[in-house]
Amino acid sequence: MKVGVLKLLLPLALLTSAASSDAQQPGGVTMAVVSGSLQDLVRKPIVLRGTLGDDKIQLSLRPKVDEDGLEGQYFIFGQGSQILLAGEVDQNDLMMEESHNGKDVSGQWEGSFKNGVLSGTWSTLDGAVTKPFSLKTGLQ
Repeated sequence: MKVGVLKLLLPLALLTSAASSDAQQPGGVTMAVVSGSLQDLVRKPIVLRGTLGDDKIQLSLRPKVDEDGLEGQYFIFGQGSQILLAGEVDQNDLMMEESHNGKDVSGQWEGSFKNGVLSGTWSTLDGAVTKPFSLKTGLQ
């Protein structure tokens, strides 16, 4: 993927997926249970919440305009900056690059979608640091 693909992005838009239904989780937390593939799910904007390592995050994805692939951003709760994302989905597999400045790649995401959960590994560009991630649609 070309680094120049990353662009400044629009503010977060909190949208829910029409393909989801509510399910009650232990502790009274409502989660969205999603059917279908990740590729189907990201045909429109989607917001995911979960963890990246020990940090709680919110990640927003949407299809790129006039291009294949997807784009978005994420933030770590309690921190002010948003990190830009660009990548591709193949059925239930996700590959993305992130950038703090919109030009230089600062990290990579590789994951898969199963049973309503997007999980995988985040790594620095050189692979020296890796962190697991686990994300779900809906409220957590």
